[in-house]
Amino acid sequence: MTLNNLDLVEVYTKGIKAWFADEADGWVSATVLSKEADEKTVKMTFEDDIDPERLHTFEAKLVDIANASVQLPPLRNPPNMENTDDLTSLSYLNEPSVLNTIKTRYDERNIYTYSGIVLIATNPFARVPLYEPEIIQKYSGSRRGDLEPHLFAIAEDAYRCMIRDNKNQTIIVSGESGAGKTVSAKYIMRYFATADDQEVNTKKSKGESMTEVEEQILATNPIMEAFGNAKTTRNDNSSRFGKYIEIQFDSQRNIVGAKIKTYLLERSRLIFQPETERNYHIFYQLCAGADENERQELGLKEWSNFHYLNQSGTGVIPGVDDVEEFEITKTALTTIGINSSTQAEIFRILAALLHLGNIDIGGRNDATLSDDEPSLRLATDLLGLDLLDFRKWLIRKQIVTRSEKIITNLTPTQAQVVRDSVAKFIYANMFDWLVNVTNDSLSCQNMDLVKSFIGVLDIYGFEHFKKNSFEQFCINYANEKLQQQFNQHVFKLEQEEYIKEEIDWKFISFSDNQKCIEMIEAKMGILSLLDEESRLPSGSDQGFCNKLYQNFSANNGYQDYFKKPRFSNNAFTVAHYAHDVQYESEGFMDKNKDAVPEELLNLLQASKSLFLNTMIQPPSTTPSTPTTEMMPKKPMSQQKKPTLGAIFKLSLINLMDTIGETNVHYIRCIKPNEAKVEWVFQPNIVLSQLRACGVLETIRISCAGYPTRWVFADFVERYHALIHSSHWDPKNNPDMRNICSIILDTYIKDTNKYQIGLTKVFFRAGQLAYMEKLRNDRLSECATLIQKNIRRFLARLHYTRAHKLIAMLQTIAKRKVAQAVLEHLRREKAATIIQTNWRRYIARKKYLQTRAFIIQLQSVARGSLSRKKHLELKREHAAITIQKMMRGYMARKRYHTIRNYVISVQTCIRRRNARKQLILLKAEARSVSHLKDASCKLETRVVDLMENLTKQREEKARLKQKAIELEGQVKAWIQSYESLNHKAKHLEAVVAKPKLVAKDDNWTVLRLQREELQNDYINALSKIKSQDNELSKLKEELLHQRDDVSKLRISTRKKATDSDINELKSQISALKASSDYKLYV
Repeated sequence: MTLNNLDLVEVYTKGIKAWFADEADGWVSATVLSKEADEKTVKMTFEDDIDPERLHTFEAKLVDIANASVQLPPLRNPPNMENTDDLTSLSYLNEPSVLNTIKTRYDERNIYTYSGIVLIATNPFARVPLYEPEIIQKYSGSRRGDLEPHLFAIAEDAYRCMIRDNKNQTIIVSGESGAGKTVSAKYIMRYFATADDQEVNTKKSKGESMTEVEEQILATNPIMEAFGNAKTTRNDNSSRFGKYIEIQFDSQRNIVGAKIKTYLLERSRLIFQPETERNYHIFYQLCAGADENERQELGLKEWSNFHYLNQSGTGVIPGVDDVEEFEITKTALTTIGINSSTQAEIFRILAALLHLGNIDIGGRNDATLSDDEPSLRLATDLLGLDLLDFRKWLIRKQIVTRSEKIITNLTPTQAQVVRDSVAKFIYANMFDWLVNVTNDSLSCQNMDLVKSFIGVLDIYGFEHFKKNSFEQFCINYANEKLQQQFNQHVFKLEQEEYIKEEIDWKFISFSDNQKCIEMIEAKMGILSLLDEESRLPSGSDQGFCNKLYQNFSANNGYQDYFKKPRFSNNAFTVAHYAHDVQYESEGFMDKNKDAVPEELLNLLQASKSLFLNTMIQPPSTTPSTPTTEMMPKKPMSQQKKPTLGAIFKLSLINLMDTIGETNVHYIRCIKPNEAKVEWVFQPNIVLSQLRACGVLETIRISCAGYPTRWVFADFVERYHALIHSSHWDPKNNPDMRNICSIILDTYIKDTNKYQIGLTKVFFRAGQLAYMEKLRNDRLSECATLIQKNIRRFLARLHYTRAHKLIAMLQTIAKRKVAQAVLEHLRREKAATIIQTNWRRYIARKKYLQTRAFIIQLQSVARGSLSRKKHLELKREHAAITIQKMMRGYMARKRYHTIRNYVISVQTCIRRRNARKQLILLKAEARSVSHLKDASCKLETRVVDLMENLTKQREEKARLKQKAIELEGQVKAWIQSYESLNHKAKHLEAVVAKPKLVAKDDNWTVLRLQREELQNDYINALSKIKSQDNELSKLKEELLHQRDDVSKLRISTRKKATDSDINELKSQISALKASSDYKLYV
């Protein structure tokens, strides 16, 4: 190793590029300007490739370099290798080279890059055409490496491994929030559901249509996203839970079912969201997409009216339509077998949770809650709970001792915690129920048909925030387990590669985080101590912290993984594989217990809602109506209830067992920038994620052995120039392995620096840089030889060409002189001819210009006179029109004024007469005899009305006949108008032609006649419209009179009872009013 490092120093010659660490860009590239070396030290100066004025200096002792206590600057790869699609094929496999390759490909819109067995997916934050059906069919049946890196290539590789090895597969999709994990997992499942198998004949083609199971599998995505995803500061559609989806295949490799396992739903998001974040999508979809009936039934309003939704101030995601997403969610629920009635029950529970958050709990020392609080009533009605009992146990708690039960009041803060715990408990149970129903719908009914499966794990990435709590601790614990499995898997593949190529190798050490995992999950680990403190009645977050300080002291072997913060007594720091994370212990106890008071739990189990009863499974050890003798057993049952940490630990162990029994494929999603701006790459952010997701650890493991591997053909193609051409002459049909041996034996004396396998050449870290130096030196020698001979050839060629050129120039010069003399004579003659024609042209042009000017002047003068006369005619006509309109307006105004005055006078007189007659009628109406006289008068009035009706019918017939005559007259007027219009157009055309001034009077007469005809036509149309209106009014009056006559006939046949008298009175007043109205009209 010492010799290797010292040899590597020789590689740094002038012009060689290397990398230097930079705070802003992570790493920057620089070129060697100078190198000073002696027996003890070496000093190199580099020029920055971006800023030439910036210099980088490296100075170190050779002893430190040999002992590897000082690292040389990482070398940069040749430009033609910086866009490689597999990082393991880089000549210099180091951290800055990996970062630069990913950035180079990202800048060229290539978001996928291989790193051995890992696919690195960099989120573009933009729509890219990489997931269309034709792309799916393109990758279907292809081998990994045949096409560009892609999600579909990993999915196809997993499918081929399942068929070839008859072994279950797992695809692990990891990365931090916003890196694209959920979308990647969605596209992988879509690939399995829609791709055609082009190689296996027994598998049915799915190009035309999908089966019901495949449609249900795709339908799980919008359901899980609606109920388990939310908008965060880093991602608009962040999964707030982990999920493992098993896609089940039969012996014919057809999809027959699926199963979903979920991990650690973020319950606290239901009750609180940080600024710019949202609650789960389903709540906003329900508020926006529910119809009017549902909104009234569920008491829904805008999202801003609910406490659980408006705390962050953000309720809308740009570019997302919650109404449309709600319809998609309902369609997906129907697809997996949840009918509309069950969906309505789900929406009732969701609405109840929103109203639950709006319950206003008041009070100072003791919590108070009014019985008629609106949100309380709505929540209990929707949940089917007893309002008084629910209110009671929201603001009170019960302590059970051996001899008695003590009920105490809660503080307002404690009551709000109880309210929120009930909401979290209901939502978590509904989410678990939804997953179970989905599994019942998707899973194969006959498990004997399931022969294998491919699992897709969409798991949260490593998290490190300013304030880290219980959720971040569990997420990072899961990532510790997955990183350990990843390191072991990479190490296993590395050793298998060496065995396959039959090379000599030694055990490779790699960083094992087993000690950190033991500190978390061991018998006396962090989770165990947390559960122990949670079971104590007086347990607290501070007590949990003190136990951690006592248990993980400096003498128990965990001092490298557990640290006590210097300025805090209620926090602890865990040194994870990716980063040291400080966790605040506040809230650990409550989140771990996540307990609901026993009284409220019993109340929920006794709900009138069958759906809520089905969703919440009651504990088997606790009866629904406990007796006094069994009261002491309640705390025992509560203590034995598993905590959230224990449940997560067990589910994680089961997940790791499942992954361990399968062949694993890895996809690491990278978030290139924090602002979610499309196609923007921030190196420092990407670098931290590469360290956290294990890509750089894979490279470190590879560098510990033989990181650089070349296939014989590729190695010979690049380095064949180092040996004589007789060894690689194609005519001799050379052996590639033999050529590799000759090259390596010639230039590398230490056989420990390389190994020759069956198909590849393996090099130690940095050895390829020495080979590159040898190749560059050889190419420089060849280039010098070629340049020498080319320059001699070019000099002789220049001399011969110059000699020949001089002779040609002399010949051309003599010819040019003779041609110049001849050209001079020709030009003299041409000039004489041109002058003659030019003078003639000038004279004629002047004459034509003068003539044209005179004609134009005459035209302008005549036009001006015509326009003036036309303008006077227009003004005269306009004045006449204005006078006519003004006189008409004044006459109409005077008429309307007089008419309104007359109507007002008539109204007053008639009102006065009507009042007098009303007084008389009231006096007469008191006697029955008067009523009889009135009846007789009414009969007389009816007869008169019948006669009037007959007259009006005759008048109607006469008016109808008159209307027909008017229609004929209108048609005649229309025809006359059309003929006159045609004649007017003809006259206009005639007038457009030049005429004598004497004919203008005839034209004015014709134009006036045309305007009169137009006015007559318009007046005729208005008369016809008015007559039509009169006819319609007459029809309506006839109908009203007919109804009045029928009512009078009926009324005269009845007896004069008290009720009849009252009816007659009303009819008399109505008839009198109508008759007065008709007389007025």
